[in-house]
Amino acid sequence: MSFTSKGKALADTIGNLAVEGGIASSFSSARVKNLAEHVAGIFEPGNTLIFVGAAGIATRAIAPYIKHKSVDPAVIVVDEGGSFAIPILSGHIGGANRIAREIASISGAVAVITTATDVNGVFSIDEYASQNRYAIINPEAIKRVASSLLGGSQVGFYSDYPVDTLLPAGILHSTTGDVGICISQDTDKKPFRATLNLAPKNIHVGIGSRRGVATDTTELFFLECLENLCISVEAVGSISSIDLKKDEEAICAISKKYTIPFITYSAQRLESVAQMFGQSEFVRAQTGTGSVCEAAAYLSSKRGRILQAKTAKDKVTVAVAEELWRVSFETVDDRT
Repeated sequence: MSFTSKGKALADTIGNLAVEGGIASSFSSARVKNLAEHVAGIFEPGNTLIFVGAAGIATRAIAPYIKHKSVDPAVIVVDEGGSFAIPILSGHIGGANRIAREIASISGAVAVITTATDVNGVFSIDEYASQNRYAIINPEAIKRVASSLLGGSQVGFYSDYPVDTLLPAGILHSTTGDVGICISQDTDKKPFRATLNLAPKNIHVGIGSRRGVATDTTELFFLECLENLCISVEAVGSISSIDLKKDEEAICAISKKYTIPFITYSAQRLESVAQMFGQSEFVRAQTGTGSVCEAAAYLSSKRGRILQAKTAKDKVTVAVAEELWRVSFETVDDRT
């Protein structure tokens, strides 16, 4: 978003460089007249808002919409001269710090990073979780972990999954202690007195339905299946179906409400694995494949483990698959 002709030119330059450099798949650039109305329409989880102009304008524009660090979008300010890229909201979870550095690398600006963990070269668990497909179940515990690391205290680490790399500095394998991180699909597991719970987003839900089934009906069954498996909705990495359902209102609504990617597959792609599951000739006659929800969940999980086979209720079918998961800290850069 920009407010002058000079700002618009810089915004377009940054956007084009980001796409060329593989930082973004696409961008839209607007010289804004009604700022409040424009921001209200785009202030959503997963978006990145870049203001080209004064930090004060950006701050006032986003203030009415700020909710919580776990859901706020990344917000970055770039001055009209292109000298500085300043993340002002959601530096870690939303990725604003990382994106500011990327903007700086492609435009010649200086990234102005002010978060304490970055300034002090301390491992940031919320940034790590955001970049490595973990749901932060209780974000209020982030402060305890960060405070301990900044104060020089060690933080415990427990995982239900294999760990392939060394742990970051200040973190040690443990099952007890004052403060620690727990990686598990059991979000009630509390090995430490102050436990930050992370759940890998390795659960993939396949959905099939008759055309036009009500959103409430589909959503309630979706949540019921997860509850029966004791899985948090935050741990769902994708919802998937056949491409005939790409505009199905109920599935699209669930995807948007819970900020879960919606993936669709061609009938041919689903049919390539359909023989592994129970098939329906009626479904094949309608769609070109004998398995929709199970095949879709299986493919989305990278051929993982089926936790719930095709289950039907109220003209909706749901299957749940688990992607094989291993913990790695290889993406933690030299700053940590």
